[in-house]
Amino acid sequence: MLHGWAVQAGVDHDLHLAFACPRCGEEGDLLSARCTCGRVRWRELSLAALVGAAFGGFASTLGPRPVLIAHLAMAAVTAMLIVTDLDHFRIPNSLLYPGSLACFILLGVGTAFENAWPSLIRGLIGAGIYFGLLLLVFLAARGEGFGFGDVKLAGLLGLFTAYASYRILAWGLIITALLGGIPAVVLLAMGRGKKAAIPYGPPLILGAWSAIIFSHQILG
Repeated sequence: MLHGWAVQAGVDHDLHLAFACPRCGEEGDLLSARCTCGRVRWRELSLAALVGAAFGGFASTLGPRPVLIAHLAMAAVTAMLIVTDLDHFRIPNSLLYPGSLACFILLGVGTAFENAWPSLIRGLIGAGIYFGLLLLVFLAARGEGFGFGDVKLAGLLGLFTAYASYRILAWGLIITALLGGIPAVVLLAMGRGKKAAIPYGPPLILGAWSAIIFSHQILG
């Protein structure tokens, strides 16, 4: 389901429950092992494994807390954005906006149950910090090799990393830099312009996931 939505959003189609093939674009049965074009659904299986690992990591770190639901929703939304960025170098608003709103509402509800309002306030501040930092990168790059979709995505990721602590937000930035930031800066410095474009969403997302999942080890 998540993969189908990601493929549909990547080409600006309406989202509905169906298997969407990234090769031929045809839709079919969710339970079908192959598309009519013969492609084996290995990408769908890979995404399911990735999301399952993220769900397990968040559940292990947070435990059976109300805010866990929001974190699982964030993992599902951002996993779809990994697919769209790898396929089309874009973070579709049709996924990011409603997904971010749903995650924020769930996080707010979970916060109310836990009476953890300082964490939510810190998360909102972290969202602004992360958004601002990547906005500076976007302006410095002049839109070449770094899209504004990544800037908007940073707000969602900053909310959840800073919800844990500002230190987790900082570690998310560090891990992201190791995964993709340094190569991006090098390519842009070489003056390759638009040819230097890389899917920067996956490093951002995996960096945030890793920082939150290993927050206990990071915070000691």
